[in-house]
Amino acid sequence: MFTLDSSTVNIALPTITKAFDTHLAVSQWVIISYLIVVTTVIFSAARLGNMLGRRKLFQTGLILCTISSLLCGLAPGIIWLIGFRVLQGCGAVLIVGLGMAIITDLFAHSPQYGLALNLAVMTLSVTSVLSPAIGGLLVTLGDWRAIFLIHLPIGIIAILLFAWCVPPSQNSRSPQENFDTLGTILLALVMLNFALAMSEGPKQGFNSAIALILLITTIIGLIVFVLLQSRIRQPIIDLSLFRNHILSIKLLTMVVVYIVMASRLLIYPFFLELVLQYPTDQVGMLMITLPISNAIITPISRRLVDKFGSGRLIPIGLILLAFGCMLASTFNTQLTPLGYVLTDIVMGAGIAMWRSPNNVATMRISPQNKIGVVSGLLNESSLLGQTLGILFGSALFITLALSNINLPRTTPLASMPLPPLVFAMHRTFLILAIFLGIMLVVNLLFQTTHNSSNKNPEALIS
Repeated sequence: MFTLDSSTVNIALPTITKAFDTHLAVSQWVIISYLIVVTTVIFSAARLGNMLGRRKLFQTGLILCTISSLLCGLAPGIIWLIGFRVLQGCGAVLIVGLGMAIITDLFAHSPQYGLALNLAVMTLSVTSVLSPAIGGLLVTLGDWRAIFLIHLPIGIIAILLFAWCVPPSQNSRSPQENFDTLGTILLALVMLNFALAMSEGPKQGFNSAIALILLITTIIGLIVFVLLQSRIRQPIIDLSLFRNHILSIKLLTMVVVYIVMASRLLIYPFFLELVLQYPTDQVGMLMITLPISNAIITPISRRLVDKFGSGRLIPIGLILLAFGCMLASTFNTQLTPLGYVLTDIVMGAGIAMWRSPNNVATMRISPQNKIGVVSGLLNESSLLGQTLGILFGSALFITLALSNINLPRTTPLASMPLPPLVFAMHRTFLILAIFLGIMLVVNLLFQTTHNSSNKNPEALIS
């Protein structure tokens, strides 16, 4: 449900924006509100499972997701839809955060454990590949409400099967486990403040009083959050890990790459529908190109890691991603489906060649007693990148489009002429390519430092 929801909403966002006659800076909150909840709570989901029982919480997540999906599908206005998406995010974070732990509880001592994990991974992979096409088809056959209502039968079946097949979990509340309520609330407020700043910036200008106040309070909140996390016994984020510069660079690269991927997932549907006038189902079919190429090349990438090492493949992946962004920066009204597909193949190959080697390299340099924590940080970095990518991509695209034409800042994208949209496409993806280029240089520099310090690992710790 989580994987299906993540892509289908992006495909339907142009339709949702038109249906409620609103601005992208407003409609993007349909995605952002959901991601903020998932990003802020995902770290604490496992701890909550240990405290309250994984089975109970997972079942609660299924019920919340199902009910909130129905409410989203019936939402009478954009504000209602955003509110119901918050509820849906609360359910999704319990499913995502506890799913693998539930599988481990059920099969850890069974010969079917490997099969169960492979089936879970395969299901996620297949859903991620097909979800753009499914989203486009649902919007075309019905309307945007169909992408939420489709979860209703899926959710009901999942709830019934889970109640029937999964026995009660044996884990009980541990007195040594504590939920960092203050830290979670503070992190949510920091992300909410930043999201509001990035939403108000395009509408009122980033030099406006409201945008500046929100950005300043975001910085202050982030400083307070870091200070708080460094002083408590069970923090949400173990800040001591960031003393390892190489690990910090790997996680930062993860954030930047997912900023790029989330920006693509947000902007492409608007460009394809508004500029090229493609129907939503065709947009969905085109956008499966990247996940398909990624799925094909990822197994090859894993074998190459074993043969050549991650150090050689990470730069190749970043180069391909940057090249894909440069190709996207040339998109115009003459773009053909073939030109689009070739660009997405390049980006799909880039993400496949980068992700597995980056994960392997990150885990190899992790302290043995904190491998689970670092694995969680990788997931958190991808979610943070997705959230920032939606905010940054939207703000950058709107600001660049408005800079190219004399229109009110509240003008919807659908009401703009084509030249500003093409200009914004060019500049946005050129900037994203530059970001990737910077991360490529940083990775190469720190990789060289790491190689020269292999005989003295303490040199990597400040």
